[in-house]
Amino acid sequence: MLRLFLALMATVVLGLASRLHPVGWHLWDRIVGEVLYAVAAYLVLAMLFFRRPPLFIAGLAFGACLAVEVFKLTGIPAQYQHVWFVRWFLGMVFGWVNLVYYFIGALLAAFADGKILRPQSIHRPMPGTAG
Repeated sequence: MLRLFLALMATVVLGLASRLHPVGWHLWDRIVGEVLYAVAAYLVLAMLFFRRPPLFIAGLAFGACLAVEVFKLTGIPAQYQHVWFVRWFLGMVFGWVNLVYYFIGALLAAFADGKILRPQSIHRPMPGTAG
């Protein structure tokens, strides 16, 4: 659990750095932040669903990111762009390409989770199941 939390903190710091300190490189200025948004969602969900397999959590993370992105189509976030939480957490404008970045981020997080963060814990069966 500590590894997940530390990974989340590092993800948030990198994501904020990519937004607050643009360097004129599209990969850093735009794409990294979108990928890390999904990674952060994954890590929060991994802490909540600690015993679930990484691909399950990746699906939840992508679904959450998809829901936030589709919510932008309502126009509600744009109406409340003056609220910092809405501007930073939800964003303002729907973008199809963001869904690709979220998918990549969720899969990368699942891979890192299974290989680095919790390699032993994902192989334990859930209570009440055979395995």
